Amino acid sequence: MRIETIRKITLAGPFDAIAVLLIAMSIVLTSPFFHYHEPYRRLLIITFSGIGAWWIFNERLMFLLREKFLLKSKYLIKSSELVIAEHDKTAQQNALLFGYTADEGKPVYISYDFLMRHVWILGQSGVGKTVLGTNLMFQQIVKGGGLLFIDGKMNGDDLQTMYQICKWAGREQDLLVINPGKPELSNSYNPILYGDADEVASRLLSLIPSSEDSPGADFYRQSTKQAITTLIAALQETGLAYNFMDLSILLLNGKALLYVESLLVRDKPDSPITNQYRLFLDRYKTVSNKGVTTIDVDRLKDILGGMAGRLYDFGTGTFGEVLNTYTPDVNLFEAIRANKVIYVMLPTMGKNEQAQNFGKMVIGDLRTALSWVQALPEAQRPNPPFMVFADEAGSYVSQSWPRMFEQARSARIWLMPATQTQANFEAISKELEQMIIGNTWTKVFFKIGTPESAETAANIIGMERKASLTIAENTGRSESGQEIDSSPIKQAGDSAGITISQREEEVYRVHPDQLASLDMGQCIVSFGGDKLYNIRVPMLTLTPEFREQCGKAQLNYFDHQARKGLDLFKNINRWLSDVIKNDKVDEQG
Repeated sequence: MRIETIRKITLAGPFDAIAVLLIAMSIVLTSPFFHYHEPYRRLLIITFSGIGAWWIFNERLMFLLREKFLLKSKYLIKSSELVIAEHDKTAQQNALLFGYTADEGKPVYISYDFLMRHVWILGQSGVGKTVLGTNLMFQQIVKGGGLLFIDGKMNGDDLQTMYQICKWAGREQDLLVINPGKPELSNSYNPILYGDADEVASRLLSLIPSSEDSPGADFYRQSTKQAITTLIAALQETGLAYNFMDLSILLLNGKALLYVESLLVRDKPDSPITNQYRLFLDRYKTVSNKGVTTIDVDRLKDILGGMAGRLYDFGTGTFGEVLNTYTPDVNLFEAIRANKVIYVMLPTMGKNEQAQNFGKMVIGDLRTALSWVQALPEAQRPNPPFMVFADEAGSYVSQSWPRMFEQARSARIWLMPATQTQANFEAISKELEQMIIGNTWTKVFFKIGTPESAETAANIIGMERKASLTIAENTGRSESGQEIDSSPIKQAGDSAGITISQREEEVYRVHPDQLASLDMGQCIVSFGGDKLYNIRVPMLTLTPEFREQCGKAQLNYFDHQARKGLDLFKNINRWLSDVIKNDKVDEQG
């Protein structure tokens, strides 16, 4: 064995020390000093040397061979003892497989009990985050569990793959698709229809950037929240359903606001909500010389900022075709209870800003649904626990995330955001970054693209005290004799030796440079802060024959009981001030 190979073998820890000590004792026993105890001496030599050599060979030399030939890996990162034993089939039924260790090829399962403490996936684009997520979703579907998959980088084949996975598991009837980019391949969805006024207002407010560091901006944010909450409460008091277009018209048109007031005065004159709404409108009412009451919309816009424009984006175009409904196919709370498979496709490539804002709306809806599930009796909460895979979460993360991580476990819902850098969280706030890192029990690190994120990941994985083994070779030659002596006989000698020294130092368990140069499909899993696994993630593939047999994706549509809505857009002429009314047409004209 070459010296370079020996240098790769790290001897550290109590078991290595015992093994080296046993080998050393067997060497000492070969001394003639112990020849009087010949039978026992041979037995001890064989025993001590055998145990010590077996440990070094199996745990150190064979580790090199396993690392090289079992599963390809650049680094000698030894995996911890498995959380769930390789042959414990019972425990594996209540767990999901993440991958196989690169050093020994053993399966790494993580139970739902720990998954409900949440998972964070970090890695640059195209290194295996979605492959791992797809693998876990496949297992979740096969086990009969429900999931919400928010896809931040969809392509044309993703919907087909989700449909085929569900069909393979016999659950294609459970698939619900929210695809604002292609309404013809989408179920209907209205994320602002359900929940009380405060809950709906909080979802809408997620569209506005955080203003905690700006007192002035925070004042307007709170004023916007008050206005939106009052408006939503008034709409709910009318008993009419509403959608994004209705809200957009109300925020831009004074006649529409006065129309809602008239409905409340007619149907709920004594309601506190009616009085609150009228008091709110009084701030913006003006009376003309002719006694006509109007709303100063410009003043209202000063308070609401760009909220109306954001809502208008959701109420028009392809988004409007999916979202402007009073009887949506997807009710997130009911879908969670029924273990549905919900696939949200964000069209980030063509409609990036709208897609990001829509992702925030979905998360806001999820937060409300989570609180409702949490309030259910324990027997009615999801089993298996409901999975939320938020791919490319950095584009729609918001300040409301930490509360979900803190409370989702009691609702039997587990979250798995995947981001490219830790800065995706830090950009919102340092507190958000720390809370999400602190509330994820399992962290999965793929190849990391930025030095800052690699260093953060290495610090999360932690440090360890490690023995550094130094081997030095030295040789020498010497001659001696009298300088004036002509005799050929002189004294000469050669010397050679190997010096072995060992010292302990604190080093990264996984160095940032290693995290930055992992192979595709390879990742480091930090479990609970102490266990570490160097794993390869298997790629899920379906045979071409099965894909062809499945055919094109078929969505599940539902017949709903008709529900009366506000439907302001249908009567748009009532709210336009410059419409030429032609109720009666002059026959001669």
